[in-house]
Amino acid sequence: MRHPGGLYTLFLVEMWERFSFYVMNALFIYYMTSPDNGHPFLQRYASIIYGLYLGAVYFMPFPFGIWTDLQLGYRWAIILGALLMGLGHVLLAFDPLPFFFSGLVCLALGNGLFKPNISTLVGNLYPPNDPRLDNAYTIFYMGINLGAFLAPIVAGIVRVHYGFHWAFGVAGIGMAISLLLFLSLQHTLVFDRRDKIEVAEVVPPQLQWNRHTALLIIFVIVALFWLGFKQNGNTLKLWFKDHTDRTAPWWWPSFLLDKQGQITTEYVSSINPFFVLLFSPLLVLCWTNLRRVGLEPSTPAKIGLAMLLTAGAFFLMALGGLAGGNTGLVSPGYLLGAFAIITTAELCLSPIGLSLVSKLAAREQRSMWMGGWFAATALGGYGSGLIGSYWKIWDKSSFFFVLAGTSLFAFLLLLLSYRYLLAAMPTRATSQPSLGQTTILAENSSATALTKVQT
Repeated sequence: MRHPGGLYTLFLVEMWERFSFYVMNALFIYYMTSPDNGHPFLQRYASIIYGLYLGAVYFMPFPFGIWTDLQLGYRWAIILGALLMGLGHVLLAFDPLPFFFSGLVCLALGNGLFKPNISTLVGNLYPPNDPRLDNAYTIFYMGINLGAFLAPIVAGIVRVHYGFHWAFGVAGIGMAISLLLFLSLQHTLVFDRRDKIEVAEVVPPQLQWNRHTALLIIFVIVALFWLGFKQNGNTLKLWFKDHTDRTAPWWWPSFLLDKQGQITTEYVSSINPFFVLLFSPLLVLCWTNLRRVGLEPSTPAKIGLAMLLTAGAFFLMALGGLAGGNTGLVSPGYLLGAFAIITTAELCLSPIGLSLVSKLAAREQRSMWMGGWFAATALGGYGSGLIGSYWKIWDKSSFFFVLAGTSLFAFLLLLLSYRYLLAAMPTRATSQPSLGQTTILAENSSATALTKVQT
């Protein structure tokens, strides 16, 4: 079945918004730790500032999601959020610290209005229990990562030739494009699904309570995932700059080198989105083929797999720390391998998680619970900065072993709550439900020892 045109509108809008976000993200930790920025305060507290910023960025969708549900509405939340983020990027283009921190505040507030509502609009395009929804969020996630892949390349080129502040200004251009696309193509979107309430699944109060409880458990698990994953904007960048051999291969274009003739540091931020773009269609194909034969893992099982993979990625990085004696340069293969593994983990968890919130949350509270997903991300983001403050204190192998341990703990938590989570998963309709009628398909697979009952 084809996807509605509004999905591709949201793909483009989110691609350019994420382009702006990841231009800033590619520069952020390097700007704060640079001895040339003239701000010793930033240099000293870079990791803490990074964690507080991420925490604010991903927490603000929660209160703003409630405001959107109660009063503001999706359209105006997205427009106001885009304007605030654009202002934030413009403020970062100026050097004084008051401009810098004001810009961070605007970005956090704007993201709180923009991000959860764009994600919710994807779910609004589809009727209840539509089997296309998981794939829709994966396509949407590819738009996010196309913008994220291009952003560090542009950021690195502009920073090398014109400096940090001009590069921060480029992010504002991306945000302006995103807003213009939204305003011109909003007629393809669905802002209110009340016209289709008659075909919605009627959920008993106890089941809805169980579903919300399941979301809370999942939020705890994903917070621990983001605690590790968000090191890609902090300590993994510092690892690439200080502990990875950045000698360019012979085929590397010269305009993508820094002034020392090495691979520009910002380009490490393109590795994860590159793998997302490469692996996403393969993973969609894998899940689709497994679904056809009744072997697709349940959503909780996919999240559990994500946590095991995350632990494996940081175990590999710990080996890299040991190989380099915790201080020397090592092959980029350690970082590339870790990114390949943790990206696979991300694809098992993040787009599926957005879809899961859309399925489990009560319809009238969907933006609030989508905000809750981002609040869990906020806790993980703040934790990533907090643990990142030990980067210069612990040896590098120990640092990565700790992150492997937090991921294994999250896997254990999921294992203990697996049956409860599985029981809360929604059912899949075999056809479009008619008024007062829903046909349910339950797929069981003894080969995987999992009972699959999901959309």
